[in-house]
Amino acid sequence: MIIASDRELIFLSWPIFVELFLRVVIGNINVWMISHYSEPAVASVGAANQLLNLMVFVYGFITIGTQIIIAQYIGAKKNSEIKTVINTAIFGSLAIGLMISFAFAIFSQDLLRFMNLDAQLVAIGKSYLQIFGGSLIVSALTAVIVAILRTHGHTQPALFVPMTASILSVIGNYFVLYQPFGLPSFGVSGLAFSSVVGNVIGLFISIYLLKHYIGFSILSLRLKNISWPILKSILTYGLPSSGESLSYQGAQVVVTMIVASLGSSVLIAKSYISAITQFVYLIASALSQGNQIMIGRNVGAQQFDRAYQRGMRTTVIGVATTLIICVLTYLFIEPIMGIFTTNPEVIHIAKEVFLVEIALESTRAVNMILVGSLNASGDVKFPLICSLLVLWVISLPFSYSLAIWGGFGLVGVWIAYAIDEGLRAALMIRRWRSGIWKSKAVVQDEASYDEALAQ
Repeated sequence: MIIASDRELIFLSWPIFVELFLRVVIGNINVWMISHYSEPAVASVGAANQLLNLMVFVYGFITIGTQIIIAQYIGAKKNSEIKTVINTAIFGSLAIGLMISFAFAIFSQDLLRFMNLDAQLVAIGKSYLQIFGGSLIVSALTAVIVAILRTHGHTQPALFVPMTASILSVIGNYFVLYQPFGLPSFGVSGLAFSSVVGNVIGLFISIYLLKHYIGFSILSLRLKNISWPILKSILTYGLPSSGESLSYQGAQVVVTMIVASLGSSVLIAKSYISAITQFVYLIASALSQGNQIMIGRNVGAQQFDRAYQRGMRTTVIGVATTLIICVLTYLFIEPIMGIFTTNPEVIHIAKEVFLVEIALESTRAVNMILVGSLNASGDVKFPLICSLLVLWVISLPFSYSLAIWGGFGLVGVWIAYAIDEGLRAALMIRRWRSGIWKSKAVVQDEASYDEALAQ
């Protein structure tokens, strides 16, 4: 039975789902386009994207910290302070985006070598990583503005930003790879340029939406309006929350290095499999983000029982839908892989991996939703500690042991993933049921801060 709270969850989540779906579709179209251009380019761009995805979570601590604070401020009806939060968050995002862009512009080749790629793949991916990575300041600014729109409940207008950027990127990819109208082929470098153009236009759209829906003009930004207590709160809640995801993505980089040692065919298979698995957890990811907004508002309003029930109910819905999608994907994996490749070795690897994927994604759904719930409540350190311990002490050693020593190859990596997600899911369920998160709210911390000033 769908209750009122479920309807609100769906209202907040479906635009996020459409955004994620379009992003994954565009990503898969890009993989498909590149696969018809050059299979080594698939492996090189896939490895480069691992690094780029890692950076999303480096600047993401500003985004996540801003979401947590604004959601709880809305719930606590502290609307007068939100513009100061926005001003502070945008300057913070600008600073971290500049540092990341500079690092990629200078060290792209060294980073790809660090990924254990051979000389051919490094040569292919260097310009792509340099151009795309050098523009991440644009992505950082866009991400924080979109987060502000979503947290205010404007998930539908926010959808227009990534949708426009993604569509423009695909159109650009067609022109740079397939040489219509006699145009020269720009290869992998052209892919990066088309993405940058799409992202810049997306940033301008997000700036307009921020003014239209929130009433905050980018021209009103002032250094003197940066609030250091609010910046401290953004860091306090954002760093651990983003750190959990950053830890996961960092582990993916290490796994890619392990897989690269197994040969190009396995690395190519991982690129295709990773592209497909993004579809599998789309619904859980969208539900997690919509749920996070609701939990934050409930906690800000001190409605803890309502927050608890919402978190548990969303988890059940997310696991059930993910399980169905996993089973269907496994049953039809051969024709799905046939879209990307005719290589029988790659298709065989994928079939074995997607059997393990059923257990992996069901438990990943639990983690997505409950980690988001804990973060939204202000309980940000526990998920990070669990991620660091389980991922780096258990999952990565298992990945190497099963893939290399055990001879299971990519299947061994996926078994290790499933062990990791299963252990963390058990810990997240226990934490949510304990209710400890009720004492971690941002608004409570702010009240204590105000009292301290008064004294």
